[in-house]
Amino acid sequence: MKTTTKLGLLFVAITSAHPVWAADQTVTLEDGRQVVLHDDFTWSYSQQPDVALSANSTTTKPATTVEAIPVKSGLNTQSAIPVITAVKTAKVSLISPKNIQQISDSGVDILLQAPHYEDGELFIPTMMTNQGSKSVMSVALRVTLNDADNQKLESKDVVLWRSIKRMPDTYFRAKTQEHGKDIIFSVPKMDNYTIQAEVIDIELW
Repeated sequence: MKTTTKLGLLFVAITSAHPVWAADQTVTLEDGRQVVLHDDFTWSYSQQPDVALSANSTTTKPATTVEAIPVKSGLNTQSAIPVITAVKTAKVSLISPKNIQQISDSGVDILLQAPHYEDGELFIPTMMTNQGSKSVMSVALRVTLNDADNQKLESKDVVLWRSIKRMPDTYFRAKTQEHGKDIIFSVPKMDNYTIQAEVIDIELW
């Protein structure tokens, strides 16, 4: 039952028991709060002075419950796979040549293969696999070659593959592999380099 209804019934009970209403009456509710019933048939909460409790007192003040404001969030609380935006750095070695790095984007896997050095140029062959369901018309990378101390030597955009539209024989078809264009840097010969490569364009057909 609501507090106002209880107070109404209590007010009626008291006025019935005391036909002559001479002064305000103070009533203690079930939760410990005190209410003043006025002679004009209105009521109000009693303003109780703070009372210092002695060390031996067993009386406790009712705890005040504060309802927190709920936090609104427009995001789904389920964990999501993080978006990876950083370009990875891979090692390029002429001492023990091995495949350098695999990059995947839009269903195309691009493998930077073992490098070799010839006539003042560093060659990095590429092999591509089209894992998707559409033909690939073009593939382009942005590559940056650094020395072993990660100091930039050269940076360039390289088109590894380009088909001619309306000429199916030039298409990089689905579920096939193709050699891409070599990545070539005109740099001094070193035992080790580092490279950063990212896909900047893949066109599907």
